[in-house]
Amino acid sequence: MGKRRGWCIFFFFVIISALTPGATAGLAFNDPKVSIFSSLILNIFLLYVALLLIQDVKKVSVSSVWNNIYVGNICTIVDAVTLHLILAKYFSVLGTTIAFIVAFLYTYAVFMVNVGEYQLIKPLLKRKEKAIKVRPIIFFIFFIPLIWFFFKGAIYVLDFPIFENSSILYLFIILFCFVSFAFFYDFIFLSKSYSEIGFVSKPFLWSSSGAVSLFIGSLLLFSKLNLQLSYYLILSFFIPVTLALSYYLTFAIEYPAILQPKWKVLLPFDLPKVTMAMTLALLAASFYLTAKSYSFTIYKDLPFVIALVFLLPVFVATLLIFTYLEAISFRTKLRYWSYLKLGLSLHLIVSLYVFCVIFNLWAAPTSESKVLIYALLFGLFSFAFYLAFALDLRTILRDQAIVPIFKRLDVLLYLIFFCSIFSLIFFTLFLTYGRATYFGRIEFISYPLILFFIAFFLIAFGAYLSVTHKGFEEILGKNIWSELSYIFAFVVFLVVYMLYSSLSNYLHHYPYHNLVFVGYFAVLLIEILSTMTLTGESRSQKIKKENIIHLLNFHAHNFLRTDYLEQLWEEAIARYVPGDELQRMRFDSQNREFHLESVDEMTQVTVAVAILLALHKMPDMEKVMIKRKSLEEIKSELVRLLGEKILMLPEELRVELDRLYYPILYERTINNLLAQLRTFISLSEQQNIFDRLKRREALFNCFEFEKGEMRTREATRFSRDEFLKLFKLYLEALGDEFPFKRCLLRGLVKEEIRTDTHAPFAASEVFDIISTGIKELNLVMAGGLVKGSSTLLIAEETKAKQKLIQALMKRNLLEGTSIIYATSKRPYRQIQGELLMELESVDNLTMLDLYEPLYEEKGISELIEYEDHMLVPLNKILFQRSLVKVIKSQSRNHPRIVIIDVYDDFARYYQPKETYGLLQNQLEGLKRWNCTTVIVLDPHSHLLKKVGRDEVEKNFENILMLSGGEKETVVHIEKLYQGTPSKRVLHLD
Repeated sequence: MGKRRGWCIFFFFVIISALTPGATAGLAFNDPKVSIFSSLILNIFLLYVALLLIQDVKKVSVSSVWNNIYVGNICTIVDAVTLHLILAKYFSVLGTTIAFIVAFLYTYAVFMVNVGEYQLIKPLLKRKEKAIKVRPIIFFIFFIPLIWFFFKGAIYVLDFPIFENSSILYLFIILFCFVSFAFFYDFIFLSKSYSEIGFVSKPFLWSSSGAVSLFIGSLLLFSKLNLQLSYYLILSFFIPVTLALSYYLTFAIEYPAILQPKWKVLLPFDLPKVTMAMTLALLAASFYLTAKSYSFTIYKDLPFVIALVFLLPVFVATLLIFTYLEAISFRTKLRYWSYLKLGLSLHLIVSLYVFCVIFNLWAAPTSESKVLIYALLFGLFSFAFYLAFALDLRTILRDQAIVPIFKRLDVLLYLIFFCSIFSLIFFTLFLTYGRATYFGRIEFISYPLILFFIAFFLIAFGAYLSVTHKGFEEILGKNIWSELSYIFAFVVFLVVYMLYSSLSNYLHHYPYHNLVFVGYFAVLLIEILSTMTLTGESRSQKIKKENIIHLLNFHAHNFLRTDYLEQLWEEAIARYVPGDELQRMRFDSQNREFHLESVDEMTQVTVAVAILLALHKMPDMEKVMIKRKSLEEIKSELVRLLGEKILMLPEELRVELDRLYYPILYERTINNLLAQLRTFISLSEQQNIFDRLKRREALFNCFEFEKGEMRTREATRFSRDEFLKLFKLYLEALGDEFPFKRCLLRGLVKEEIRTDTHAPFAASEVFDIISTGIKELNLVMAGGLVKGSSTLLIAEETKAKQKLIQALMKRNLLEGTSIIYATSKRPYRQIQGELLMELESVDNLTMLDLYEPLYEEKGISELIEYEDHMLVPLNKILFQRSLVKVIKSQSRNHPRIVIIDVYDDFARYYQPKETYGLLQNQLEGLKRWNCTTVIVLDPHSHLLKKVGRDEVEKNFENILMLSGGEKETVVHIEKLYQGTPSKRVLHLD
């Protein structure tokens, strides 16, 4: 019931919207023109609101796909005006009923287009928009009287000749029907395809109903009018409506094709361009038939060979220009090329107009030789101008390694455009010959000041272009063809001026001949405007490089090739951005801007650094970037902006900046230590330390000790390994001056490293001592275990043993040391759970679990790998393989502790010699891989009994024996690599 009420309200609103304003106005003024004008205002208002909505969504969704629907709305506004002019002009012929039915059907179609557009736009805006904004509506209200003045005047002014060959109009109708059926079919097909998931289903369904309404109203109008009397008015209706449908249809296919490219098969060519070409061709044919009906016989005396000789070279040259412009515009997306297209199109129209004037003057009572000379001069220099223009663009394409593509359809369309425009101009000259207009009374030739003004601008513009400006013009450059094109353009202007001066007595018959000079001046202004877009007055100068996004957009604005930027963007997001973040970031290729503000800082930094580094690694940077910097300069700027944030980068990006970042990190770390040690070591002693270090290591000459702080000289570069080397040397020299035990100094340094969340190194990397995790034991053992040493821990399977191993792991995991723990005594989950009770994560711990395969009922016979541990059968070959695999997966330079508590169980299943041989081989291999090794054996181990305790102990640098219970644990230090411990026996509570 609710849905039915909604539909009734909806259709009631449409009917009232279409009929009430017109009916009310018509009764009030007793004038059908007022009623029709009210309908026109309603339609223009609906389309005006639609244009405002498109402008809003383009601010959020930057895509060229919205341009199609925007241009379609513009064409619909033109169509609405022509339709209502027809209704007003032929109201008496159509009758009240037909006129209002056609107006209602058209209004319904426009309303449905608005509904469809709104439903497409609403999800993208993600916020409630005001349907009507105050300022635009006030502007529209003040615009209504101007529309009324134009509308009322056009009704009486518009007067077209009778068109006898009205059958050609059926070709327009066929074109209109084809586009309408394609529109309806594709919209219904796409709507049905997305009926289950929504997306464009309802908007396309509403729009297709509007297309049906428009089609019915158009055919009704066509059937009621006299085609001979109203041919050109009907034509002025069908042309914009067909173009509007083609633009809407293009949008309807391109929009879903962004997500699903398969829909592109529904439109394998540029429909608006094809429609416009066919429309121009039919319009040119109509002009020809109209001229023929007025006894057009002048063509019999005209030399068409000369026309062909002129037009063919010009066509080839302009074809090359437009193709080159299309190719380079697609790769760079600069507004400059759009302006050049506009300027070239206007210049070509002016050239064709001048030639048509020369062509028509051939039959006038003038000297044929004079006309022939002007024709040859104008044709020669015009061709030279277009050829130089084309060669200039070809040079730019070759420098940028861009290959233009000549498609057969495009060539055919260019040919149709060229011939149609020439024909329209030529027959327009014939149809307007001898007519007097107010504009035609002004002879620019009689006003030398105006021509001097234009000539002065041409010369000034040539001087302006001869200077290299800051901006993309530096990249594009100016070669010999550029200079020649400016020279030939000026010569063409002089030829036209001489032609107009010598044949001025005959030119007054052509009422719009003075527009040639206006056209040339407009081309000049467009060229100046286009060049200004390349200069340094771009927004890139105003971008403040306050953060990494600003820096990225600064260099993107100064980068010529947007296709390269798009490629780098796709590669960066594919590699570094998770899928759920993709919708929150985008690249605006039109404005060369990366929008990363909505994602987290890590993603921003990673994507920006990846693109910036890739940009500055490109070959031939001078050809694609202005205000360019070397790779080292951009790295320095990245380090300056990011600081510690560099450590957020993935490994492959971070290593690119290591040599710049580590000098900064070294300075900061040393200065932090200097501030804390100032009480114990004087500044003069610190100065002496640096002086000694400079004699020992040349890299210390890159630092200066001033006013109690260390300063790094500019251009200092060194790697992570060199950073660790310099830090170790400083700590070694510092230890000689430290007045207390070195273990206190090591504790201070470890705490500094631990509290620095961005420190890219562990304490174990700068000390040759690894903490046991027990303070009392560290004091006795001069700080702990020597890095790279092997330790034998003899202990029974008690809680005290597990407590000691757990303390060793916890302390070193906190410091960032990697630990490999192989055990057959306890399950992996239990060990992991105990560690996570005191640690946030155990990412640096790798477990080789031999417990589960040994004691679980379901045994295994091969290695089973998980993300954080590995199940290993009690097989010496598989165990050896698993250990080698884990160690080789890590960097040799990264500190590692390997704890192995499996040999007691191996000795139960293998011969003692085999187990002992495995032990020796592993100790030797672990030492080569710079591992600190702890081997755990039970004092009653079968291995110690059979092989001999002394034989086993001689393979180790450190030997610890654990005894006692959990309440009182005794550690016997039988052997210590550093020398003699301060105590041989240590009691732990």
